[in-house]
Amino acid sequence: FLHSIPETVILIYLGLQLIAIKSTLPRVLWVALLTSLASWLIRTLPLAPGLNVFLQLPVLIVLLVYIGRIPFVYSILTSFLGLILLGITETIYNLLVSALTGITIQQVVANPLWYALYPLPEFLILGLTIMVLVKNDIVIYDIRQTLEEKRMSDEKGHLI
Repeated sequence: FLHSIPETVILIYLGLQLIAIKSTLPRVLWVALLTSLASWLIRTLPLAPGLNVFLQLPVLIVLLVYIGRIPFVYSILTSFLGLILLGITETIYNLLVSALTGITIQQVVANPLWYALYPLPEFLILGLTIMVLVKNDIVIYDIRQTLEEKRMSDEKGHLI
């Protein structure tokens, strides 16, 4: 839970910011908590490594829809964008740490203290990245603008 909850909060906020959707912290925390609980349960299943994400992602999407009150399509976009960016960042971070320190992921996982502390710099970097994105209103697709244009178009159609 020490990794999963902050990681899920980061994933959600990355995805939401990149499509220009806002959500409240309590909703995001509830989604992260419940997703983390589901992830823990899914990881106890006898699945091949890596398959757990194919069960965890739909859970996240459903929770974003019902608790986060984010439309289904946008929940999918949020989840995939967040997951992709988190995965890229984690891969680069792991490669850098390994290259600079010689410490492997297997060594980190084997040591409880290292395992607890290892993701903290990555989480800090991602948290700062989210703050920069929010402060500068950086998005890759502004869904708010698209929805507003659609609403205005619909209103024009009803007036004619």
